[in-house]
Amino acid sequence: MNNPFITKALGPEHPFCNRIEEQEDLLMHARNSMNVVLFGPRRYGKTSLVKRVQHRLKEDGFCIIYSQFFKLRSIEDLTDRLARSIFQGIHAHESLFDKGRRWLKIFSSFRMSLSPTPDGGFSFSVEPARQNRSPLEILEDLLQGLTAFLESFDGRTCIALDEFQDISDFKDPRVEATLREHIQHHQASFIFLGSRRRLLQDIFTNSGRPFYQSAIMRELSPLPRQELGRFISDQFETGGKTCPPEIALNIAARIECYPYYAQALAYWSFALSEPVCTTDTVETAFSNLLGSERYGFEAIFQSLTGPQASLIRAIAMEPVQQPTSRQFLQTFGLSAGGVQKSLNSLSTQDLIERPDPSEPWKVTDPVFRQWILEMFAE
Repeated sequence: MNNPFITKALGPEHPFCNRIEEQEDLLMHARNSMNVVLFGPRRYGKTSLVKRVQHRLKEDGFCIIYSQFFKLRSIEDLTDRLARSIFQGIHAHESLFDKGRRWLKIFSSFRMSLSPTPDGGFSFSVEPARQNRSPLEILEDLLQGLTAFLESFDGRTCIALDEFQDISDFKDPRVEATLREHIQHHQASFIFLGSRRRLLQDIFTNSGRPFYQSAIMRELSPLPRQELGRFISDQFETGGKTCPPEIALNIAARIECYPYYAQALAYWSFALSEPVCTTDTVETAFSNLLGSERYGFEAIFQSLTGPQASLIRAIAMEPVQQPTSRQFLQTFGLSAGGVQKSLNSLSTQDLIERPDPSEPWKVTDPVFRQWILEMFAE
């Protein structure tokens, strides 16, 4: 029997746990041509949620555009990704080989080629028609074309820009200003997604930046425990095995209702169940989960400076409200200066968080936190 739990991005056809309120909010804002910032920790299901929303909008006749900005290398890379996404979205809505060919005239500054893929689809190649222009000018050409398309298009459009905060990595502030200048005039709904939350929030809440107060802010919360427990039990039953309600709730609690790890821990628990899932099954499954995530966690830890590694290890062992307190510093052999600098860096990377000033700092990823504890257990 097939394992019903999926650890990659969920397609619209896959079972989805809850997020009903979030889906309805995003649908409402898209239908009202409002822009939304959707933020939450990495692997929190933001992409799966937005693609599900866009699928429903497509059924309503929307033209759907989705572009991934993760680890942008250059302005040319940004323009290339955005151009391919725009052409793919238009082609999916109205074939560029058929009557949709008229849209190519609007994007006359770019050449497009379409090549068949083994799965029966097409891959897009897009490049500027004129190469003797600066990267910023080419980006502006593309955005002007998008503006012209949206003004001419007899319908509604939803554009999702995933990991949007990565535009902050560009040293040239004109990139952000250019994007904002065009987006503010577009007759479309934009969804800006991001997992580096401090960077993303700063883009939209800092009065000195171009995107200040240009979108509705929407934070993605952990999955509701009861709903998640029912989902896990139901999926076990779909796969022909049994997970008693109290065990399903244990799985949800073990990973603090973290969406990706809910699927991952349930995946291992289902694989090990013969055929009923037990407390021992979940513990063995969690060990397997730690093993499967080990190499990614090691890469993260090795990328940290010595003071950063010492601080995140200390916070994993003892979540604390004031990391610069004398007791905390003495307990873990830290310096106030090193802690202050590391605190800023680790929170910017979204490796640690303090959701509210009244709450302690903690490691954002609960499984990474457990890996740290086991890695440095005395």
